[in-house]
Amino acid sequence: MKDRISKINTAKLSLEDFAKFKKNELLNATLEKQKKDNEQQKTYKYSKLISILAISLITILSLLSLSLYKNNIIRNESNLLLKEKNNELIIAKNNAERASKARSEFLSTVSHELRTPLNAINGITHLLMEENPKESQIDYLTSLQFSGNYLTKFVNEILEINKIDSNKIELESISFDLKELLKNIQNSLKELAFINNNNFKLEIDDKIPDHIIGDPTKLSQVFINLINNALKFTKNGTVTIFAKLDAIEEQKASIFFDIVDTGIGIPEDKLQTVFDSFSQGSIEVNRKYGGTGLGLTIVKKLIKILGGKIKLESTVGKGSSFSFKLQFKTDINPIVIEEKSEKYNPITLENKQILLIEDNKINQMITKKMLEKKGIFCEIIDNGEDAIEAARKNQYNLILMDVHLPGINGTVATKFIREFDSSTPIIALTAISLNENREMLLSYGMNDVITKPIVPDEFYSVIAQYI
Repeated sequence: MKDRISKINTAKLSLEDFAKFKKNELLNATLEKQKKDNEQQKTYKYSKLISILAISLITILSLLSLSLYKNNIIRNESNLLLKEKNNELIIAKNNAERASKARSEFLSTVSHELRTPLNAINGITHLLMEENPKESQIDYLTSLQFSGNYLTKFVNEILEINKIDSNKIELESISFDLKELLKNIQNSLKELAFINNNNFKLEIDDKIPDHIIGDPTKLSQVFINLINNALKFTKNGTVTIFAKLDAIEEQKASIFFDIVDTGIGIPEDKLQTVFDSFSQGSIEVNRKYGGTGLGLTIVKKLIKILGGKIKLESTVGKGSSFSFKLQFKTDINPIVIEEKSEKYNPITLENKQILLIEDNKINQMITKKMLEKKGIFCEIIDNGEDAIEAARKNQYNLILMDVHLPGINGTVATKFIREFDSSTPIIALTAISLNENREMLLSYGMNDVITKPIVPDEFYSVIAQYI
């Protein structure tokens, strides 16, 4: 019985152990499954996260690619637009340059062509004035002479502006006495000051060096234009030229200039435009006082070339002040050159032989008549080829050579003559154009240049100097 009970108990234990085992096994299986499920869930989450990240990355890359594509399109379009605009600017620049060149050439041609009839007007007027005209004719001839000189000045100023704008202006660098230059300019304009009853003063700083190095010709142009304007627009008043030493160091002198008048003044809204070409402040001023309206344009451009900047201050009814500052080198060892006298002895011209090469019939007549009035024998030839042969076969005291001739022009003819005759003076006669200058003409072997329209006193003086 005990054995049976013992077996039964043993069997119970075995069943409990088995049940526990199965329970543990089931629990382990459940745990294992849960573990696997957790791992799968984690793997799924990771996979899902990776997928999301991958999709996001692909989306970002796609958007970036699209953006780059669009930017590339925009950049190409911008480059194309810039290229088109650049081409338009190049075309506009070329058109502007061509227009500027055409303008300069046109004005140069016009000013050049005007000189020929002007030479006739001025020359014939001069000849008539010397033939003892009636009193009733003197006023007409004086008016004609004034008009001819006025138009000559106008033509000269147009050519001067063209030269400046075309960079044809070359600055000199020579020693000169600034004080003497200003005194000479003052003396030459005293008559205009007297006409308008103006007190004309010159105040020069004694500290300014006696000799400086620069371009006295261009400086004279500046002063003559400014002082002319001051004297013209001032009546019963005062015009003063100031020259003051601003600074000096290392043989360089900075000099301040001021031209002050008590004239009509300039309205505030016109202070800038007065420096524009053909501008004088108003139509009324232009009609009342005359003038070309080019003087201040030339002044401003010349001062800029000389290295300065002009300043204008003006009050209507009280006057104007034009000031500027320029720097010069000082000349510590100046070479004093005696100036050529403009006066000549008419006796030195008598019975001299002059060859005139001129193709214009009116200029032939006027020039020959002017020469014959001084007792000069004049032979006329109208082309360069015959001029060369005449110079080869004959002896002349002087040759007057027109530059612009049919066939061989005056410069080429001079060059040929110089191959067999280096002593006979050859003077150029020219209605000088944009591309001509004194140095260029002298380089062909000419001794001097007389510009048309001819100024009689200068004409005779130059001839007398070389004869």
